[in-house]
Amino acid sequence: MSPDDDPPADDDSEAARDRDDADTDSDSPSDAPRSDDRSSLSRRQLLGLVGGAGAVGGIGWFRPTWLPDPITDWLTTVYPDPPSNYVWRPPVSDEHADAAVANLESVVERAEELRSRVDRDSVDEDTWFHLRGSPAGGHLESAEDWGSARDRLRSATAGIQYAGETVGYATVALGDDDPEFLVERGRELDRAADDLASSLSEYRVSDPGRDLAFLYAIERLLSVTRIEISWDGVDGGGESMDYSAHDFAGEWGSQLQAQQRLRTARHHREQYRANLGDDATPYRDRLADAIDAFWTRIDEYPRRSEMRTTIEEERDLDQSTPYGAARWELFTLCFDNDARYLGDYERGLTAKQFVDTARALLARRAHDFALGALDVEPGDTDYDSGRSFRAKRRAMRNFRATRDEYDSPIAGIVASEAASRIRAGDVSLEMGDGPAWKERVESAVYYLVGAGMMRELGNAVEPVVNRDAT
Repeated sequence: MSPDDDPPADDDSEAARDRDDADTDSDSPSDAPRSDDRSSLSRRQLLGLVGGAGAVGGIGWFRPTWLPDPITDWLTTVYPDPPSNYVWRPPVSDEHADAAVANLESVVERAEELRSRVDRDSVDEDTWFHLRGSPAGGHLESAEDWGSARDRLRSATAGIQYAGETVGYATVALGDDDPEFLVERGRELDRAADDLASSLSEYRVSDPGRDLAFLYAIERLLSVTRIEISWDGVDGGGESMDYSAHDFAGEWGSQLQAQQRLRTARHHREQYRANLGDDATPYRDRLADAIDAFWTRIDEYPRRSEMRTTIEEERDLDQSTPYGAARWELFTLCFDNDARYLGDYERGLTAKQFVDTARALLARRAHDFALGALDVEPGDTDYDSGRSFRAKRRAMRNFRATRDEYDSPIAGIVASEAASRIRAGDVSLEMGDGPAWKERVESAVYYLVGAGMMRELGNAVEPVVNRDAT
């Protein structure tokens, strides 16, 4: 093995990132075919080198083009991904989880009691289908058995939706359905969400990296809660609308689940408040300024419709070539319009808007980086496996270096989209149904978009997390 064949060090330094920037996806002389063609390794030799517990460690000892494409594709998927627990989440106490499980138990008891009063012959097959099974769909057993407070809370919250729907179907079957009751309860829940949001409106922080993460977690729950209680019982003309048993039952379940989400949001609010010190500083204006700055930079990029027009006007640019597939996949990942639409459910949720807008900016910033790193041209007809492998390796180097440099909870939340992109790159290689080159180029797009977003993370979060930044 010559010096050029030495395995790459697992280096997360800035120098390593700079070195990656200088990489191209064309084969270097050391990657070119050799007289002792590595692709002729026997199956036993290959498994001995990369199999078992040494698989990931063995990857570094190969230039990607030494091996047959199917083997390199497999090595790419087993190369380490961002850890699933990378994103910070607020802690959940045993007491809160226990209360959620007790809440689910009470809803299940109510569902079973109402169901026992329903005459089977009085309801249609669809209604009976929803009444005959376990009210919580198995979530009660999971909530009672799982040891983690977070897992028990998650299972209980999901089960409340199912059990609540059973209550709703039984209520309709018994002729006790009252849409006005649901409308009024929905309004009460909406007001409760507004009150909770207002109680945080100053966005006071002692440790911005930690406290902003709590505020985001609370506001995300409020956003979902508002979506769940969006049914107001009237149509666009203000007239009472017709509703089916499915509509009524679904809204009943959603409202009970929204009640539980509000309880969880209050639980996290108490944790957030307990962390605040005497030096807590209002951060509302700083967040608003950051959001405005993000939009100024986002507006420097084409809008989604403009980018689509640009791509469509390029001659013969469809997904039948590596270049066309890359351009369309980059368009999909980097130019969504979600951040531009602030629905009523987002009102007053400044911490969540900060995170969403930061992610939108990072995605746009990643577009040109990823396109350049892919190194695809309109005339290309193939995309070899070594290039997708190098894209993932580069993405993970960027991820690890940036994670170590910006390790606050709010930075992890903003970066979670990038981590998800890197993990999603494996899906095309594992489940793709198109030509091999298409699966590889699409996976490389995901890896490199994630890498590009991570590279820009500090520019998005540091001006807010660093209290001394101006």
